[in-house]
Amino acid sequence: MKNLPLKGIKVIDAASFIAAPLVSALMSDYGAEVIKIEPLTGDTYREAVIGGHVWPESEVDWAFILENRNKRSLSIDLKSKEGQIIIKKLIQQSDVFITNLPKTPREKLGLTDTIVRKLNPKIIYASLTGYGENGPDSNRTALDSTAYFARSGLMDWSKTIDSEGIPPFPIPGGGDHPTGLSLFTSILLALMNKEKTGLGTSVSTSLLANGVWSNAMLIQAILSGHKPIDTFYWETLSAMRNIYTLKDQSLFFMLLTNEEKHWDPFIQSFNLGFLHNNTKFNTKDNRQLNKKELKIILQEEFIKYTYEEVREKLISIGIVFTKIMKTENTIIDPQTNLNNMFMNIEGEDIENLKLVSPPLNIENAPRKNATKAPKLGEHNIEILKELGYTVEEIKNLQNNKTIL
Repeated sequence: MKNLPLKGIKVIDAASFIAAPLVSALMSDYGAEVIKIEPLTGDTYREAVIGGHVWPESEVDWAFILENRNKRSLSIDLKSKEGQIIIKKLIQQSDVFITNLPKTPREKLGLTDTIVRKLNPKIIYASLTGYGENGPDSNRTALDSTAYFARSGLMDWSKTIDSEGIPPFPIPGGGDHPTGLSLFTSILLALMNKEKTGLGTSVSTSLLANGVWSNAMLIQAILSGHKPIDTFYWETLSAMRNIYTLKDQSLFFMLLTNEEKHWDPFIQSFNLGFLHNNTKFNTKDNRQLNKKELKIILQEEFIKYTYEEVREKLISIGIVFTKIMKTENTIIDPQTNLNNMFMNIEGEDIENLKLVSPPLNIENAPRKNATKAPKLGEHNIEILKELGYTVEEIKNLQNNKTIL
C-alpha cells in the first residue's frame, strides 16, 4: 500500500454518531492515522442498534463498525485538567481535527476552531453541524432525518398520496453519508491548499446545507421565480415515465425521455403496433392526455414478461429503465459486486463480514484493507506512550479516572 494518498496524515476524530465519524473512516481508508476521542462512557453511537435508536435492532454493533473501521480509540475525560493536557498534545501533533460537537460543549472543552488553530496553526479544523455555523439554530443538535430531510424540503417532496399528505420516515443515514462526503472533500481541498501555502484553515458543512444541495433542482426553480410544484404522484405521471408490475412480480421503472425517438421502436418491440395510428396515442400530448388508459394497456402487456425479458427488449432500443430493487437484493446484484461496492473487514466477530465501500475509486491508489472498529479505550496505553507518558503516569491517569 505504498500509494495510499493520505499516508502520514494524523487525524483527531472528536465526533459521534454518523456523519462526522464517517469522514475520518474515509480518511483512514486512504492511509490516514485516526485517533477517535471518546468520553469514558463512549461514543453514544456504540450499541445504538441494541437499544433501537438505530434499526434494525441487533446484538452486534453493525452500525458502529461501518463508521469507525481502522481507528484507534482514546477514552478520556476532557473536562479534567489532565485530559486537557493530553488533547492539547494530540492537537499539536495532528494534521486534521474533526468534530460535530455543538458550540457550547466546544467552548467548555476548549475545542473551538480559534483555540485549536492557535495551538496548531497548520491544522485543518473540520466542523460538522446540523444547521450551519450561524443563525438561531446553529447551536442545536440534529439528525439527518430532521436537518437534512425535513428542514431542506426533501421530506415534504417525498410525501405519499394519503389524505393527510404525511411523508414517510426517511431512510436511516440517508443524509449523513452524502454530508460526510462533503466534509471529506472540504478537508482534502484544505490539505491541498496547505501544501501550497503552509497554512491550516477551518472547513465546515452541515446536514441542512447538504439537504438543500440535494434538493437544489426544486429550490433553484423557486429561486428563478417559479411557483412550488407538488410531489410527483405515479397516478398523474406520463404512462411512459412510470412503474409497472412484471410477470415475476418485480417492479419495473421506465423513464422514456425522448418519446419522438423511442415511441415507435417501443410499441413494435412489445407487440403494440396497433397503437401507432390510434389518435389517442399518436403524439406525446395525446399520450399524456390519455395517460390513464395508456397505462392500463401497457400494464396488460408488461405483465406477460419477466424482468429479464423486458430488460433484453429495452436495451436493444436504448430506453432508460431499471428494476426497483429491494435493499436485501443489492448485495447480490452483479453491478454492485463487480464494481467493488462492498469490501472485506478483518478482525470483527461476524465471520466473512463485508462493509459498504465508499463510492470512490482511484486506479493507482486503492483503499487499504479495512480493520475492525476499536473497543472503547482500546488504545489508551498505546497512544499515551506515543505522547511520552510513562507506565506509572498512565496508571495514575487511570486511577484518577482521566482515562478509562
